[in-house]
Amino acid sequence: MMQRFFCRCRYLCECVRLRARLKSKWELARLEFYSLFYNVFIDKSTMIDAALEPIYWFVDTFAKYLGPAMVALVIVLTLSVVVIFYIFIIPFTLLQGFYLTLFHLLFGHWLLIMIVFNYFMGVFTHPGRPPQGMLPEVVSMCKKCIAPKPPRTHHCSVCNMCVLKMDHHCRIILQMFSLFSPY
Repeated sequence: MMQRFFCRCRYLCECVRLRARLKSKWELARLEFYSLFYNVFIDKSTMIDAALEPIYWFVDTFAKYLGPAMVALVIVLTLSVVVIFYIFIIPFTLLQGFYLTLFHLLFGHWLLIMIVFNYFMGVFTHPGRPPQGMLPEVVSMCKKCIAPKPPRTHHCSVCNMCVLKMDHHCRIILQMFSLFSPY
């Protein structure tokens, strides 16, 4: 009888110790979870930014390769529009009449010239570097170029240069929207 009592006491003591150990492990796991994933200041936009971080990394890492691919894509799309125009629209308008065909040819080519001209102006216009030498007003120094920066000058990490009045680097035209942008 006494032996049973000691067995039960030992069993209860082991259960209490096990329960205490499990409780401490649970509290530790809970603390780790909250320290990794819980923040009072977190909101929907922060969660979206965190979810899109791999996409941002991909774009920043492969921007040098995405730019030429985008330029090639624009050229292919423009050429496909021209081919579709000559294969499908011109034969259809020839059946409708000469003046309609002439209108489509003139207006279509005018649009094509405007698209190509504006695209190439955007691609080949230099964004604008800060002037070298003495500057009348210097706000700070660029940490990447080790050069003085006038107001509203920012360093482009894709082109690796400082740009006057930089807005953003456009991956489609391989250029920055800045002071001398034609847009």
